[in-house]
Parts: sequence; structure tokens; C-alpha cells
Amino acid sequence: MKKSMNVLEYMRSLTPIDTHDFSQSILSEWTQHWLTHYCNNIKESTLSSYDTAVKLHINRVLGDVRLTELTSEDVQLFVNSLSMGVGIDELLSPKSIRNIHGVLHKCLSVAVTAKHIHDNPADSTILPRVIKPDIQPLTPAQLQRFLKAIKGHNKELLFTVAVFTGLRQAELIALTWDCIDFDSGSIYVYRQLVKEKGKGGTYKFTSLKNNKTRRLYPASFIIHQLYAAKCSRRSNSEYVFTNSKGTHYTHYAVYNSFIKVARKIGLEHTRFHDLRHTYAVLSLQAGDDVKTLQENMGHHSAAFTLDVYGHCTDEMKRASSCKMERYVSQQFQTVLNTE
Repeated sequence: MKKSMNVLEYMRSLTPIDTHDFSQSILSEWTQHWLTHYCNNIKESTLSSYDTAVKLHINRVLGDVRLTELTSEDVQLFVNSLSMGVGIDELLSPKSIRNIHGVLHKCLSVAVTAKHIHDNPADSTILPRVIKPDIQPLTPAQLQRFLKAIKGHNKELLFTVAVFTGLRQAELIALTWDCIDFDSGSIYVYRQLVKEKGKGGTYKFTSLKNNKTRRLYPASFIIHQLYAAKCSRRSNSEYVFTNSKGTHYTHYAVYNSFIKVARKIGLEHTRFHDLRHTYAVLSLQAGDDVKTLQENMGHHSAAFTLDVYGHCTDEMKRASSCKMERYVSQQFQTVLNTE
């Protein structure tokens, strides 16, 4: 039997946490402590974005302020400086500013929990308003043109699957044959392929956005096309969509091919992501409810799905109103016209 040991002391030796009083520390000391000891269980890409926000912006402006002396006014001035572009090479978008403020707020929330400060000075910040861009799904006529234009294209299957499954670009290039269940007619989506930041960054599998794995049951013709592609495939690549070398496509390769097709048919302003929006609109028009669409899209909530595609449901409601009008006039016209 192993000699009894102090488990807590052992664990502290593995991940030593500095428990000193931060009341005399400047913010940059606390942000580094937070990144090192409180951000261990998040995705690498998320940690990288936190680190960038801290080093490029938060510490640059607020890093020398004592943690216990940081005020809500300081945080507001910091956000205002980002909006005005003070001290930075180019203006940041409202969404980027909100993200940076979100990192600061998370960091300070931990300081509150750890009792280093009493209140979070980032609680009451007035943030720039984000203007939500209009989604631009393809119209039926545009989709017809697009499907005709990709006939025979080396990425025809990838584009077709994108339109009729709503998969994100990173999810598409990450698809491997083990994700496809031809017996049940389903696609299991559980990871994505992303490129590491920096020049020469390599691709790696990561968890999905929102960490929501999902199983899709697309229209049967999609499964049939995937099966035909697998049967005709000469390479033994694990990837469903491959280049001439038998490896996965890069984001740039997919984007570049799509843009060329889109411009050729007069859709210069259409983005690859608009194929995902197109799928969502087609699903609603086909009769899918919002909850089903949310799960198929991998959104974190049905409320988010409704917020993005609510205008589509409004059109469906108007169509439903017309149907109800016709039904009522046929069934109850005599009663309704009688006082």
C-alpha cells in the first residue's frame, strides 16, 4: 500500500497558484494571473483571443492601474478610447470592442469572486451598439443559377452539401467518412478544422462552436451523392472532401473557388456563409420548426435562431394568415355574415 500523502499539497505542487493578496497589484499582474490559472479549461483558440485582448488592449491602457483602484469611469474611458481609435492603428468594430470588454469583465469577475475587489467596475459600461448585418440567403432564382454553375466543378459536392445541410465551412472541411452513417442516412458533426494563427499556421481539429455536437438527417439525395462519391473515390483519404493530394481543403481554397463561381453568375456580394443562411431559410419554408432548425444549425439557443431568421417566420405567418382567411371564408361565411 502506498504511503499516505497530502493530496492537496501534491495538487498544489502540480499547479501552484499564487495566493498572495492582489490588493496592492496593478491590473496587468492580475490579468496574467487570471490567464495562467483560471483559463485552463477553455479552447485553445478562445484562450488565444483572450491573450490578444489582454496584451494588445487591456494592459496597454489599464495595465498600470492598481486593481483595487480601477473604477467604472476608467473602464468607460478605455472602451471610449477603443471606439475612437486612440492609440491603435485602425478603428475596431463595435463587436470587437464588446468582445474585448467581455474579456475584461470575465477577468474582473474572478477578482470579485476571489475577494480581491468588492465590485466589478466593468458592470456598468455603456458599450457601442452593434448593427446586425442583414442576412443574404440566395433567392430561388439565384440558387438555381448557382447549382447549375457548379455542375462538374471539383467542389460541386462540397458546395451542394453546404447548401442543403447548413454546415459551417470549418465543419465541412473537417468531415471524415466515419461521420457519415449511410444506413441511418445521417451525418454526425462533432469537430471542425481551424488554422492556427500566425504565418505558416497548421490546421488542427477543435471542438465545435458552442461545443454543440449534432446529428443531421439531410435530404436523401445528399446521402446518395456522398455514397456515390465514396464508391468512386480512388484515394484512401479519411476526409470526405479532398484536393488532388488527397488531403482536406483549406479555408482559402474553398473561399477562392466559391468567389469565382459567385462572380461568374453575378453574385459578387454573396459570401460562402450565405449558403448556410440559404439552408436555414429553405428549412423554414419547408416547414421545419425553429427548435429543429436550431439543433440542425448548431446554434446555442432557439432564441438566437429566431432572432436571426425571425423575418422568415414573419413571412410564413403572413402566408398562414392568408390560408386561415380562405378557410374561414369557405367554412363559416354564412355564420359570419349573419348578425
